[in-house]
Amino acid sequence: MYKAWAGIALLWAQGGDTLSLWKYEGLLGFQAAQTALTNWQAGGQEQLSFGLQGRLKVSYHQKRTTLSLESSGQYGLLRVVPQRTYRKTQDFWLTVVQYERNLDTAGRWAFSFLGDARTQWTPTYTYVGDSVVKPAKSAFLAPLYGQFSVGVRYKVFSDWTLTLSPLSGRVTYVRLQYLADRGAFGLHPAELAPDSTILRPARKTLWEVGGRLTSRLSITPTSGLKISHFLDIFGSYTQAPWGPVVVSQLQAVYKLKGWLALTLSQQAIYDPRQGKGKEALQLLSAWSVGITLEKK
Repeated sequence: MYKAWAGIALLWAQGGDTLSLWKYEGLLGFQAAQTALTNWQAGGQEQLSFGLQGRLKVSYHQKRTTLSLESSGQYGLLRVVPQRTYRKTQDFWLTVVQYERNLDTAGRWAFSFLGDARTQWTPTYTYVGDSVVKPAKSAFLAPLYGQFSVGVRYKVFSDWTLTLSPLSGRVTYVRLQYLADRGAFGLHPAELAPDSTILRPARKTLWEVGGRLTSRLSITPTSGLKISHFLDIFGSYTQAPWGPVVVSQLQAVYKLKGWLALTLSQQAIYDPRQGKGKEALQLLSAWSVGITLEKK
């Protein structure tokens, strides 16, 4: 054990520059709200809600090589009295890993490898009054969307990069077999007999090959305001409809005072495999004012 601590001390003593190559950024926000009424003549509705948002980014840069890992998520619950159950108001998790190798001394062009995964934390149910209708419509890893791609990154300016990947892979994984058998989330459904019994269960995974364009923006337009945006456009060469599948994630944080901050989170997902017209578009917007911890 003492050898391990000696090695760490030696690295700290000799490798100050090495440690400085790593950068960490973190953001954690929590908000809560309650409305309680007693003989309140003007009317209203008692409710209790909680919300949690977080983002963590770790990056490494040395000479012409850059490696970054960024993970973000949010989760919210709401209870409206007299209901006894809490219901989700927001739920997602996204992790992005990127490796870059500069192709010029200015760092404007680079070879890039990009991978990401997106899912949710807890099951989603249908509610009728105060009753929970099972089984779940979606859950953790049901679905899981994973992508990986190789391409060229172009730096528009220091805080905005575009990555074009003509060769990209995408996998949709559904952990729950009954959802896979239904053909949920773009999977091929199970093979059924005339009496609707399952002859051959569906596969839980769907692999695709296509092209991909991503944009990553992180700016601080004014003191105390930070805006981050991630845009991903994927078109399949092997699966109809080919797409495009568009994922947009925006987060804006404005520090009001100290640990108090105003946060806007907005997501948009367009996936033609989920339906046509409005069914293909998913939107989530969340405003909150709450305690926010930030580390750089």
